[in-house]
Amino acid sequence: MSRTIFQSLRSDLVSAFPERQPVIDGALCAILAGEHVLLLGPPGTAKSALVRAIAQAFNGRYFERLLTRFSTPEELFGPVSLSGLEQDRFVRITAGKLPEAELAFIDEVFKANSAILNSLLSIANERVFHNDGSPTPCPLVSLFAASNELPESKELEALFDRFMLRFDVNYLVQTSSFRAVVKAPDPAPSTRATMDDLRAAQLELLKVKVTDATVDALIAIREACRVEGIVASDRRWKRSLRLARASAYLAGESQTSPEDLALLGDSLWREPKERTKVARLVGQLADPAGTQAQEILDSARETAERVAGIKSADRKQYISAAAGAIEAFVQQQARLTDLALKGGRRARAVVADASREIDAIHRELSKAVSAGLGLRAAK
Repeated sequence: MSRTIFQSLRSDLVSAFPERQPVIDGALCAILAGEHVLLLGPPGTAKSALVRAIAQAFNGRYFERLLTRFSTPEELFGPVSLSGLEQDRFVRITAGKLPEAELAFIDEVFKANSAILNSLLSIANERVFHNDGSPTPCPLVSLFAASNELPESKELEALFDRFMLRFDVNYLVQTSSFRAVVKAPDPAPSTRATMDDLRAAQLELLKVKVTDATVDALIAIREACRVEGIVASDRRWKRSLRLARASAYLAGESQTSPEDLALLGDSLWREPKERTKVARLVGQLADPAGTQAQEILDSARETAERVAGIKSADRKQYISAAAGAIEAFVQQQARLTDLALKGGRRARAVVADASREIDAIHRELSKAVSAGLGLRAAK
């Protein structure tokens, strides 16, 4: 039953947040595995809205805060108890604050100063808050964080490393996605769960077997990354198997396969510009067919953007370029059909999503060309 709830929630979120499927899959896997997620990108890309929707679905104790350079520990960890001070004790009142949250979202997380950083690290890693010198267990399942930029100071590197998954979230590409978002009400998933459902799913997750093939693929990915100068901590490699288990669980499997390591494409990079290289290395070893499908989709997006860029320049050139793009989309769909026959379960899912998006791009471009030629647009 718990697995069904997660699968239903995923469908709700994918419908409400177009072009965010990898982030949604990663977020749900992170919650199942008890890991943390970093969302990088400009303001206005629905980062906080997505986290709120997930927290809403589980109805857990939720904490949210925007940090600035002037943020104080009281904002995250609670005010100091006056009655405690009278007894020569430095006790914080943590009710409603981060130490008592099950799911949390910290915006502009790398604005954390040294007064906040150590306690934040302790809560994120050990799930412990030191209150008046006494270590108090924290119920935190997953910490979501957002930032417009990567950390610059060395003292923030440890915090950056706590986030097992790191997603580069950008503005919507497709016109249809943008239209759906601006017309829709604030997203709120219809699927409702409880923290008990989540805990039950986490217990079921422990029954998912990590196969030797998965471990072999992990070792191969590690070696390939080292050759390219991409180094991750042993802790990060070990914890990646938790994500693989979660990926298999969400897919309805009882054991992992190498393709469940595809999430490492959003785990191992340090700079966003490394993401493409890391995803290629991971994809080639974990899910070749799914990686090819994603490359086809990326190519289709680039073609659509290029054609849109010349729309207002030369009408004849635009019509010619658009016609060529439409022909390319047809060929790409044929390649996706072939990949679906060759790939595993994840590849088939990636192919299906890519096929739908390319079909939407194709239809939008066909309408634009029809309008440019004075023809009636196809419905």
